[in-house]
Amino acid sequence: QIKALNLTADFEVFVSLSCHNCPDVVQALNLIAIYNPGTTATMIDGAFFQEEVEQRKIMAVPMLFQNSQHIGQGRMTLEEIIAKLDSGAAVKDAEKLNAKAAFDVLVIGGGPAGNTAAIYAARKGIRTGIVAERFGGQVMDTMDIENFTSVTKTQGPKFAAAMEEHVREYEVDIMNLQKVASIKGAEETASGLVEVT
Repeated sequence: QIKALNLTADFEVFVSLSCHNCPDVVQALNLIAIYNPGTTATMIDGAFFQEEVEQRKIMAVPMLFQNSQHIGQGRMTLEEIIAKLDSGAAVKDAEKLNAKAAFDVLVIGGGPAGNTAAIYAARKGIRTGIVAERFGGQVMDTMDIENFTSVTKTQGPKFAAAMEEHVREYEVDIMNLQKVASIKGAEETASGLVEVT
């Protein structure tokens, strides 16, 4: 999908050395630049370029620009950045989702509660899917997690990666980067099934 972007662009990402989300965004942009020869990726440490930080009104990092236009800020995965850049991604994703068979259980939300629900359903042999705007949920923004049963201390992204690995041990269809717009109850649909848009 990165190669198919066929981009010619100049990306700039403003970072700070204390930012725990910045390295992932910088690495994602580097991958995009490697596979798109007309593209550059520049990392800028805001501490050394205060005038530019003030001029662009940068209040938080990472702050991402494409051809000098702001396109995102904060924690972003490679998947999320590509979704912003690939103008046809939404249509392709909608076609893939519409082609899926019905689920017995469709969990909306990819945080710890949603993942736990999906694991328990899948363990019982129930056709299960997860729809999540961001797999891991708010845990992805949490630096330190302490006193979670059986885990004295961990970091949010590490915990989310372990959750995803656990969920993938079962036949759970994970539909990431998706936001639920509406839910129709079985009594509202011609099929008699709950429909999630």
